[in-house]
Amino acid sequence: MINKRHIMAIALVLVIITAGVLQYTYGKADFSAKGDDSEERLGEAVYVDNINGGETDNLQGEAVFPGDKTAADGLTNNYFAQARLERESIRSRQKEELEQLSSAGESGSDSVTAVQEEILKLVKRSEMEATIESLIKQRGFSDVVVILGTTGSVDLIVKADSLSPAQTAQLSDIVMRHAGVGMEAIHIRNMK
Repeated sequence: MINKRHIMAIALVLVIITAGVLQYTYGKADFSAKGDDSEERLGEAVYVDNINGGETDNLQGEAVFPGDKTAADGLTNNYFAQARLERESIRSRQKEELEQLSSAGESGSDSVTAVQEEILKLVKRSEMEATIESLIKQRGFSDVVVILGTTGSVDLIVKADSLSPAQTAQLSDIVMRHAGVGMEAIHIRNMK
């Protein structure tokens, strides 16, 4: 017979699987610093430009063509805003699901404690992302998106034409200090 603890444990496993699928999806969307030869280039900035190479729609529904400076600037600004919105939307849904699981269980049970620990980890990741983004903007970068994965990887997308080795080292240092990860877990990309 299945009791509440079993249901809570199953629900927690489903939430963790969902987080893993989201992490896999981000990795599949090439949010890491892998080159054409599929060899990782750790700490190296990678130029990202109009992924499909053709016409793209910006968030206002206007056509954007490669080389259109004002439209491209709007698309880039929209990219950073959209990425933060999507990240917060995903986190909000995860937190809501975890809170529902927590409220459905018996107070003090192992499954409720595990769910509360997951909520705490989620909140800490969000705080770390905000702190890292703020510190990077203080270093003179106009915009940045930081995504801390559940597996310990950190994806950093900076609005810049290019990144010098010194800037890449500075960004990596900020991430290592505040996220507590090693250099191999940091993937930095620039976007115009």
